Amino acid sequence: MDFKGNHHSINGLGQALVIAFSLILCCCHSGKNGLSATPVYYTDDAFVHLLDVSGSGISMDAPQHIDGRYGDKDFSMDAWMRLNDSLLNVVLFSSFGNTLAEITCSRDSVRFNSSMMDMGKIKAEYIIADIQLCYYDMAVLKPHFESYGFTLIETTEGDVTLRKLSKGNRDILTIRKVGNTIELKNSLRNYSYTVTGGQAQ
Repeated sequence: MDFKGNHHSINGLGQALVIAFSLILCCCHSGKNGLSATPVYYTDDAFVHLLDVSGSGISMDAPQHIDGRYGDKDFSMDAWMRLNDSLLNVVLFSSFGNTLAEITCSRDSVRFNSSMMDMGKIKAEYIIADIQLCYYDMAVLKPHFESYGFTLIETTEGDVTLRKLSKGNRDILTIRKVGNTIELKNSLRNYSYTVTGGQAQ
């Protein structure tokens, strides 16, 4: 996709949310471009590799809205997400409609394109990992994370589904799903965001 958004058309608020979102993407270790060679660190010394998109069992092609916080910085943006058994693709937009970035995970690679962010510093695989944790089925996620020594549990009460990821006695993140809203909080990395919009089929 070509990025035609004009850098100078984004005001100070737009630049601030780009910086905040970049901080989340940059908060962990880097990895090589390729699913089997890309470690996603959930603690300083414990990681998993991304799941192959071919086993997702997911179908989604829908707009979403994201409100997030990293440390004391708040940000808000829109997104269009496509998930299926061959592709995981997210296009991020500012509140003014400018394209901020596009992240794509296929069966053999992770690609990140942006005219607004420093691509040399962005670790797009961490956003892909969060998306997989939010949307992929537990039958796929649980054995994958357990093979790396993590504990991933899911509970449902009424219309609320809760997922918790931990390592030993250390809680890492919590995902809460209600209707078409997903709330993710990473207590270890000190960031959170709420996604509202289309859901996986």
